[in-house]
Amino acid sequence: MELEEYEKMYRFEENYWWWAGKRKIVKRILESLKPDCDRILDIGCGTGANLEYLGDYGTVVGLDFSREALDFSKMREHENLVQGDAERLPFRDDSFDLITGLDIIEHIDDGRASRGFVEALKNNGLLLLTVPAYSFLWSKHDEALHHRRRYSKNQLRRVLEENGFTIEKMSYWNSFLFIPVAVTRLVKRYVIRSREVKTDVGELPSIINGLLTFIMTVESCLIRRIDLPFGVSIVCLARVTK
Repeated sequence: MELEEYEKMYRFEENYWWWAGKRKIVKRILESLKPDCDRILDIGCGTGANLEYLGDYGTVVGLDFSREALDFSKMREHENLVQGDAERLPFRDDSFDLITGLDIIEHIDDGRASRGFVEALKNNGLLLLTVPAYSFLWSKHDEALHHRRRYSKNQLRRVLEENGFTIEKMSYWNSFLFIPVAVTRLVKRYVIRSREVKTDVGELPSIINGLLTFIMTVESCLIRRIDLPFGVSIVCLARVTK
């Protein structure tokens, strides 16, 4: 990502509805598992907002390719940080009990990365991913974030299973907002034909941000119990058995 996007993430990540909602969903899944984790790796840790709550489950290492991102993480007083490539993890085999990759594999060679995740995880280790969903939702937002692709559940399942994982849970999320997001992106593509490359993230009135955060909270409760049939993103929990 560009430095401007990291600066925006650092300012908004703790309270902005999309990041806050994603954290709620990940936390609900982890709370339902109560995983016994000694070491956790957060790949693509960005500006570090996820590292604090992941620390409730074990010792967390944050990895990011970007030095600028890690500098922002240090500003949040995180110390276990490594600059490295998600496709070539700089760790010994069987180093981690849990790997999280929250909106990261859409940026990289997902097959090569998945094989590296298998090597870095211990036997019965867990991988928790979030990715953007549906190629028809491709927009300038994806271009601004340097995405290579968006996924269907079947596409993500195939990548992980072909490279050594067993899927334990997979659900779409950001489902309640799926229709307005889809309509907005299709209008921008085919009607407005906007050429401006920028993300959808921007400052919102507190009442709107609060409402959207509440919607994400409701979804997080549902996802703990069921798999939602469609959404703007996907969350997946997978296990490796060696």
